[in-house]
Amino acid sequence: MRTFPMIAAAGIVLFANQPVLAAQPFDGLWAATKKDCRDKDGPDSKTMIDLDNVIKGKPAPLVDRYENHCRIDRKTPASDGLVLSATCFEFWDDYTKGVNGSKVTIKLAPGATGTIKIDGKPYVLCKRKDELPRAR
Repeated sequence: MRTFPMIAAAGIVLFANQPVLAAQPFDGLWAATKKDCRDKDGPDSKTMIDLDNVIKGKPAPLVDRYENHCRIDRKTPASDGLVLSATCFEFWDDYTKGVNGSKVTIKLAPGATGTIKIDGKPYVLCKRKDELPRAR
């Protein structure tokens, strides 16, 4: 009867040492400047990151910029963030059809004072993921 408490205690110790999964610190709407955060159409630096995105019930993580819609094919942890292997499309219609894409690598890393770095360039947070309108 002593075996069960020992196994349970060992399991608690093992799980206690595992890192707790936190929400993705990169998810949200980001821009190179607060000025670019304004809600306007046209080319700017706004970048929407949704690493937990789901389309039609299937995982579909993406990084979305003006005329640059990237489907994340693989996420690889790096020492200070993530390396994303992605397929990017100029047009949303091409994204949905999966045609005319190009393979790219996107590097995400935490930055100073609540910023992140996308491919080494600093971005400020415009809106958190939960503050963005939901697609229907």
